[in-house]
Amino acid sequence: MERNDAQYRTWLELVGDILQQPADASMRHEEQLLDLLTESFNGACTTRNWVSQKWQDHVIACWPWDYLPVGPPGDFTVDATTQPLLRWYALTDQAKPQSLGRVPAAVAGNRLKQEWDDIVRPWGVSKELAIPAQMEDSDHSAYVISRPDRDFTDQELDLAFLLQPILAGLARHLALASITDNTSVPASDCRLTVREVSIVTLLSSGLTAQSLARRLRISPRTAEKHLENIYRKLDVGDRLMAVRRAYEMGLLTPPAASIQLNCSGHPPGGLR
Repeated sequence: MERNDAQYRTWLELVGDILQQPADASMRHEEQLLDLLTESFNGACTTRNWVSQKWQDHVIACWPWDYLPVGPPGDFTVDATTQPLLRWYALTDQAKPQSLGRVPAAVAGNRLKQEWDDIVRPWGVSKELAIPAQMEDSDHSAYVISRPDRDFTDQELDLAFLLQPILAGLARHLALASITDNTSVPASDCRLTVREVSIVTLLSSGLTAQSLARRLRISPRTAEKHLENIYRKLDVGDRLMAVRRAYEMGLLTPPAASIQLNCSGHPPGGLR
């Protein structure tokens, strides 16, 4: 229950952060959204997928960004003839969350499922849960959480149903479902997500990784993952260097004690 409460609070914070930002700032939240989905469902990775009119699947974004290979082997094409979960959506015209393990044999038999498992098992994505974000006209997009070992539980499917309206709304707000712009943030881009900036802010107050985990009510492993991502983006090796770099980049505001007073003896306007 405590973990669920922490998840719900994190999702509310994320939605609030995104809705306060202009839609053209969507890429700042891309990794944060995918990372939170991965964490919420104990996944190995999460992707944002767009499906063409021919029911061919295209991975537009992935987190962790280097989890999947660049492309499928050879001339292999992921479409409704090869991917059981995609076949289920194509044949049933459903728009609700679904896991690969729940696709009935009448839609995708054991042979097709085994062939797909043979292909993706080396990638660690043999178990999948799809949460459609847009299923209108010819535009189909979804978030797909994957892991290598076990199917998704009924409780996780219930969570997917709860999150689907949120993801659909965010997709429209951020224009994530649009195929007119397939650009993505390079892996070398050092921009931090809103959540990562908040973590750096906590680091600047002297919190350790364990204290950070307790403050955010996340596992120490998740806290370490966040720190690794921050260090990679800022090209630093520890939290002290990360804080220093954040100040240099203007991501953090200098402490109030270091702000010079104006001629009236008060801090500049707007500071409290």
